[in-house]
Amino acid sequence: MQTKKILETQRLCLYEFGLEDANFIIELVNSPNWLKYIGDRNVKTDEDAIEYLKNGPIHSYEQYGFGLWKVLLKNTNIPIGMCGLVNRETLEDIDIGFAMLPEYSGLGYGFEIASATMQYSKQVLNLDRVVAITDPGNIASIKLLNKIGLCFEKTMKLSDDDSVLFFSESNYKNDEKEINKLTTTFFEVFTNANRRTPRVKDIEKIFIPEGILISNTQGKPEIFKLNEFITPREKMLNDGTLIDFEEYEISSTTEIYGNVAQRFSFYQKSGVLNGVDFVGRGMKTIQFIKMNDEWKMSSVAWSDDVEE
Repeated sequence: MQTKKILETQRLCLYEFGLEDANFIIELVNSPNWLKYIGDRNVKTDEDAIEYLKNGPIHSYEQYGFGLWKVLLKNTNIPIGMCGLVNRETLEDIDIGFAMLPEYSGLGYGFEIASATMQYSKQVLNLDRVVAITDPGNIASIKLLNKIGLCFEKTMKLSDDDSVLFFSESNYKNDEKEINKLTTTFFEVFTNANRRTPRVKDIEKIFIPEGILISNTQGKPEIFKLNEFITPREKMLNDGTLIDFEEYEISSTTEIYGNVAQRFSFYQKSGVLNGVDFVGRGMKTIQFIKMNDEWKMSSVAWSDDVEE
């Protein structure tokens, strides 16, 4: 008998666990990644699994109205993992947790169901804040937490021999907003289209003093310190060599980890160089560091593909 349905996505459904899920629980909690990153729960028999379900997910449903739920493939009803919300005595906030069987990892299921669970927590359960904890070595989990809007905040101890990484929502939003603003400023300082005055010198305000810029379009890196980069570009943009120039992001991906961050930025640019129109695009990788609660760029590297 199927238990209560929580939500569904394009490919998945989320249901409450029942005691009939004992065999699946034995398989999941003894899978390699669970044992490596979550720990051995000593669930080896049907009796162990039933106790785990009674004292864990089912107890949480009864006490809080939420818990860890069973993830099913929508078209076949095959269970492939768990995802849900946990109210731990060791944390002040509700945290999200997820785990998939090995054969269903790397297929986007974790992101699909974790994103839906975050939405459910806000829209249905009216939770103001959801956090997460994960093992420091679980890179896949860290990346997934970043993708659903959570950012590393601190390392914390759950017990004397159990340190975890703590991720929260609020810091990520504020940090990403600052990083977005810095990136937009960086692209805009070169614009002289529509009679705008280029502000290349403003690069000094958004970089650390030791910042570097690297052009690797030809596969032979050209490395510039700030003053080495600013001076010739100011000249080009003001003496008529390069006119009607503008450059802007098309898409980007940002990852933040504590006081460091990186951004992959796909961009387009256009202008008139020495009287010849051109359109170009390329990829920049931008590194950021946070100093005294303020984000700055530390380096930018790029590769262009210019079409004349």
